[in-house]
Amino acid sequence: MKIRSIKAWAVAGPLSDLCFAKVETDNGLFGWGEGSLPGKCEGVAASVREMAHLIAGMDARRIEHVWQRMVRHSYWKAGPILSSAVSAIDMALWDIRGKYHDAPVHELLGGALRDRIWLYANLGLSSEPEVLRERARGALAVGYTAVKFYPLPPVMSLEGPAAYRTVVACCEAVRDEIGPDGVFCLDFHGRCTPNVAVQMEAAVRHTRPHWIEEPTAPEDVGALQRCQEKFLTPLAVGERYNSRWQFREIFERRLADVVQPDVANCYGISEMHRIAAMAETYGVGYAPHNPNGPVQAQASLHLAAAAQNFSILEHRHDLIDDMAKFASVSPRSTGDGWAAIPEGPGLGIELDETALDAMPIGDRWVAESHRRDGSIGDW
Repeated sequence: MKIRSIKAWAVAGPLSDLCFAKVETDNGLFGWGEGSLPGKCEGVAASVREMAHLIAGMDARRIEHVWQRMVRHSYWKAGPILSSAVSAIDMALWDIRGKYHDAPVHELLGGALRDRIWLYANLGLSSEPEVLRERARGALAVGYTAVKFYPLPPVMSLEGPAAYRTVVACCEAVRDEIGPDGVFCLDFHGRCTPNVAVQMEAAVRHTRPHWIEEPTAPEDVGALQRCQEKFLTPLAVGERYNSRWQFREIFERRLADVVQPDVANCYGISEMHRIAAMAETYGVGYAPHNPNGPVQAQASLHLAAAAQNFSILEHRHDLIDDMAKFASVSPRSTGDGWAAIPEGPGLGIELDETALDAMPIGDRWVAESHRRDGSIGDW
């Protein structure tokens, strides 16, 4: 069963741009993958097309062989555009393999370890307590028991009391809305210096976040050391790491309580499953990053089902109706804040090519953040 062709689409999604790939074989089977890297999806799509020259004619059933060729023959490793392109193709190959064996992908990964998958609703960015309260109320109304939000304004290298008061007010509003037993995760989006992150965690600690995600810039591993020494709140990292080699230092230095690799960016299902196993050996939880399109979401469900140390899965509950316009399945909650284990062969999702062709990116989606003095802040 040889790889015959690979197609790629960079499209305008419901929230940001998305990238999808379709791998076709010479016996008629095909699979779908996603390599969404918002703001850089056209670069990923071009990289997918370039990869086709490297792997055309290879046996689609030999996923690890294809993966090693894509990664090792590229010479340049671990850049996010390349790793996202490999992710999309690897995901599609797992979809094909599941269809070939008439089995869901999680069965090929060893089988489901749980009966259902806990979800948290992503409430998005806001520094307005009442806005976040209203969004949390909406998530609770449709059954979610856990939420995540991003309350930080674009912070300076050092901050005064006002920034801390803003974030505390947001956390207190959400805690009040979800009650003492509700769960909320807090995302700092890599915006803080170590000093600001440590002070911010101390300020919000009384609201009991489930974790604080990306407190500092992901490239500054030393900053994580300071956070891990000072935080009492669990520390979650990893959505912008591309491979097990980048995660290795995090595990060896005990710098995270939860890791959040992204199946659309970290060399695909093959690498994600390895990272989860590495995390388990260090007693680290596993909560995949999952904010983009429906193929990523479906693959994340399979990975969550098959990992012993899985905790909770990010869910864009606000985008599922929009994604259903071009996907056969739009992964959603069963109505109680949980998702069912996927059934059917492969990933269990198909995309409408005609719909994708009608979704050109057009005006470029740009993630921008400006600090109060007009300087550029981290998004």
